[in-house]
Amino acid sequence: MIIEFSVKNFRSINDLQTISFATTGLKSAKQYNYVDNNNVFIEHNQKCFNVIGLYGANTSGKSNIIKALQYSIDLIGKPSTPNSELSELNQPFVFQESPKKSENFFQIVFILENKKYRYGFTVKKNDKVNKENINVTSDEIITSEWLYSDVEKNMKELFLRKENRIVTNNLQNKSKIPTDNLYRHNLFLSHAAAFDVNGVCKLISDYFRAFTISEIEFDYAKFRWMSIRMLKDDETKKRFISMLSSFNIEINDIELDEHNEKDFFPQEKIHFVRYYNGKKIKLNLKYNESESTQKIFDLIGLLLLSFSFNRSPFVILDEIDSHFHPALLINLVKMFNNPDINKSNTQLLFTSHDTNLLSPKIMRRDQFYFAEKTHDNSTNIYSLADLKGIRNTADFAKDYLAGHYGALPILHEYCTNSNNDING
Repeated sequence: MIIEFSVKNFRSINDLQTISFATTGLKSAKQYNYVDNNNVFIEHNQKCFNVIGLYGANTSGKSNIIKALQYSIDLIGKPSTPNSELSELNQPFVFQESPKKSENFFQIVFILENKKYRYGFTVKKNDKVNKENINVTSDEIITSEWLYSDVEKNMKELFLRKENRIVTNNLQNKSKIPTDNLYRHNLFLSHAAAFDVNGVCKLISDYFRAFTISEIEFDYAKFRWMSIRMLKDDETKKRFISMLSSFNIEINDIELDEHNEKDFFPQEKIHFVRYYNGKKIKLNLKYNESESTQKIFDLIGLLLLSFSFNRSPFVILDEIDSHFHPALLINLVKMFNNPDINKSNTQLLFTSHDTNLLSPKIMRRDQFYFAEKTHDNSTNIYSLADLKGIRNTADFAKDYLAGHYGALPILHEYCTNSNNDING
């Protein structure tokens, strides 16, 4: 599971910003004590949340937090390569004196196989690309990298990298890992994973590659293959239909037309089967069902797959409320917070504008984060728990829309007069 993610100097983010899944000392009101019971789980003596929601106006930078985490995770899960994969991560905050010379900072704290790790790296523009040097072939380079693990409540340094030099190497099988042919644009974590297939670096790389399901620009159709996969097996098909019913979609069966393409399955080849007065009725998903139902169909496979992992997966969804009815969205979030459904403790990080979720009946104050632009056009991230004087029974949505929490768009009046006529 992920405990926290930190980023500095990336796109609209200037100063260090952190989103944490770790609980605070806050408690829900007595009438909402089920929120504390359902939304919190414990792993390796660490109390964490299943769900964190991030709110803010358009252009506030909340999607940049998602991008930073997404790109970091993608890089961690990729093997070493002669080609650079750093361009997406090397996007410094532009409102500074020398953005091209500054470092981008990324760090993740997580628990894996009952051990706590802190891993991070920095990226910078390479000023002098030396094409003759095999280890310096890209426009971007890793300038530092580190990995720590807990040992008897203390964090032990497993490795420390400066530029292309490994300063400290306390990895268990370090003799297997050469350090003289490290590409400057490759993570040492990925490099070590390639040479020590049973080591901790390989374990971490595999985890983030296999157990992270994310989408920066959330398009439900991209997840449809997961739903189709679930329908190919009779047992998972039953679970699929059962979960549809939790979204008030009552059907008896689902039939699929034959289709040979692997990457995309068209909606018109999917049919919901209902029985009415003993008669079988087939309803085409594309032409007979609502857009909301179509999106739910695409989403169910993702949910079933996520909730069935043996390890705790991590799901990232940007703009989760896009074209999604508020009641269905609430139900979706409650599924992640329900230990009877989410038995693998799958974590969800989402961004949204839908204030129906901003309720103490659904999530605690320390599960809500806000993004807003500061005076220098940088993004500031803060939790509702960071704000003082907020009752645990407050109407979070009402107070947010009233501007009590910040993170709202600044609207400027647009007006015309006789001296400046729009048609003049």
